[in-house]
Amino acid sequence: MWQKATGLDGVEYDSISEARVADWFFENDIEYEPHKHLPGSRSISDFYLPEYELWVEYDGLMEVRTDDKLKRKEAFYRKHELKFLIVTRSHWKRDILEWIELEG
Repeated sequence: MWQKATGLDGVEYDSISEARVADWFFENDIEYEPHKHLPGSRSISDFYLPEYELWVEYDGLMEVRTDDKLKRKEAFYRKHELKFLIVTRSHWKRDILEWIELEG
């Protein structure tokens, strides 16, 4: 199982990797809300970037995931026409920066 970790913002994250993403947002003055509830749902997103109205899911389990949790979340985002980005362990910084430059 993944080890929980506390980010620079004092929030406990589900993994060290997720805390690193939060620390990067924190250090780069990117406004974010961790563990925000999806509108009208009990599900929680890893991060919400209010300036961009962007929901960010960090998929650190991509190689070992056996459930369809991210597929269900992706379907929810699409159904409710919410902007979202699913990032992986190897390219999360690049993917977020590209999205901000192109879409933000």
